Amino acid sequence: MDKNFFIAILLTIAIIFVFSSKWYQNNFGRGLPPKTTVEAPENGISYTPQSTVQQQTAITGNEQTITAEKSESFPETSGLTQINKSVEKTVSIENYDIAVTFNTRGGAIVNATIKQFSGLSKDEPVQLVTPDQAWCTGEIVDNDTVLSFSNIIFEISDRSENHITFVAELSTNARIIREYSLEPEGFLLKTDTKLEGYWNNPEIFFTWNGPLNNTEAPVKQLRIWPFTMFMRDENKLYNKIAYLGQGDRTITDDNGKEKYKRIYSNESAQKHVVKKIRSQHVFDGDLDWYAVRNKYFMTAAIPLRKARWNTTSQSGLSNGQNWFDFTISKRISDGDTALNIFLGPISYNLLKSYNYNLTEIMELSWRFIRPLSIGFLWLIKKIHAVIPNWGLTIIIFSIIIKVVLYPLSKKSIDSMRKMSSLQPQITELKGKFKNNQQKQHTAMMELYKKEGINPMSGCLPMILQMPVFFALYPVIGKAFELRQAMFIPHWIIDLSRPDPLFILPVAMGLSMFFQTKSTMKDPNQKAMMYVMPVMMVILFANFSSGLTLYWFMFNIMTLLQQKMVKAH
Repeated sequence: MDKNFFIAILLTIAIIFVFSSKWYQNNFGRGLPPKTTVEAPENGISYTPQSTVQQQTAITGNEQTITAEKSESFPETSGLTQINKSVEKTVSIENYDIAVTFNTRGGAIVNATIKQFSGLSKDEPVQLVTPDQAWCTGEIVDNDTVLSFSNIIFEISDRSENHITFVAELSTNARIIREYSLEPEGFLLKTDTKLEGYWNNPEIFFTWNGPLNNTEAPVKQLRIWPFTMFMRDENKLYNKIAYLGQGDRTITDDNGKEKYKRIYSNESAQKHVVKKIRSQHVFDGDLDWYAVRNKYFMTAAIPLRKARWNTTSQSGLSNGQNWFDFTISKRISDGDTALNIFLGPISYNLLKSYNYNLTEIMELSWRFIRPLSIGFLWLIKKIHAVIPNWGLTIIIFSIIIKVVLYPLSKKSIDSMRKMSSLQPQITELKGKFKNNQQKQHTAMMELYKKEGINPMSGCLPMILQMPVFFALYPVIGKAFELRQAMFIPHWIIDLSRPDPLFILPVAMGLSMFFQTKSTMKDPNQKAMMYVMPVMMVILFANFSSGLTLYWFMFNIMTLLQQKMVKAH
């Protein structure tokens, strides 16, 4: 170890503590890159509940009676009006895993609680519905008649712990029945909206208002310019709409530009994200599911009968936050409109168990690498079944991956050592033919041939390892299983979040320095040996501690491998 190395380490530690201090963050820290403000589309996307009501709430047992002081006016329907309106209130059903709250105004979902997982704090379970918004609301369009669910206060005709039925009696002998039910456990809510009495050819629209509620506590990030140029707010990065189906899709932006495509169910799920220009997705065809998600949770509307659905989703920014609304609709004459609604975590095994292709919402790298990511996810879960600590699981997993990649790594190291042994001769040839690049290249090729060295042999093993690295990132960096997973008490209590003490990033930087130093022969590259570890420490200071732990262990294993190869 030389003097420069110790100076570099001390400077790295000093930089981290200075830039992470409140004084620097308050006075000089630059936040995330500013987002272009996109106004909400004039039609379709709503930033307030469909029925804007100033409410007074009286809580009795597990029901809340709501008295409306002032209600938004809705268009009058031609011929259809509700008779015998009841009192507006909220009511819940639940099973072991979830609790769902409904408002009798519209018979819509106004809250969905994931009971077994903590949300913004340890004492608060995950809440999926954005406050003051509603899911599975909508309207009925029958010829010239438009009847909004939000203008109807349903009566409760039947209710148990995990089942509820809403009924609304209308004029002209028409009736709307909305049923919801849960199994004793699981994350699937079954719903059916039935129309009885006199109707012509009605079309039922089901609408989800708003993105998923924020489920993750804010992450304290190390903000150092220009590294902030590459930082992204994860709440915005992962908030999006996704859907899977076979039919015709049209994307229209705010400038009126349309993009048409025929999509298929065996392709990847379609994504609708917020961009600088607001956009609308329209899909007509056989619908597998339509969903809105954040990093770790999602809700999806899953038709029991896929055929002949029409869907529309719109995106925009509201108060700096990504905003989405989506609506799916179907005519009664086109078949069953019953839905299953998934309300739960984005966990591969869980999503796969429902057999609705919900796993397509998971972003497991490129499609040709996806099977490799799934295999790694299976392996890491098998290890965790034996070793309950997720931190130790990552350590064992990194060792296994390194052992599997050992032949490729060894070949690359051997090739690099042979190339290094020829460095004096290469330097001599460069000096001899410095004015003739063609002769210099020819002489070097003859030297490689004489010594039996392929100059590309060191690169090929590294190229073959690249798919492995790309497949590992979504497994270690974004897996739901690492959310709130503890490694070491009072230090790393959540492997999905950055190391609060920056110990792992510094350790990873040190391991990278020693690894580079053991193989570097060119003195012209010595500066990079000091600069790159420092840059990586700063970058990994904002990465999840699980990913940093894996990278640290991989560097340590590579360093040991280099020592073993050198010894033999």
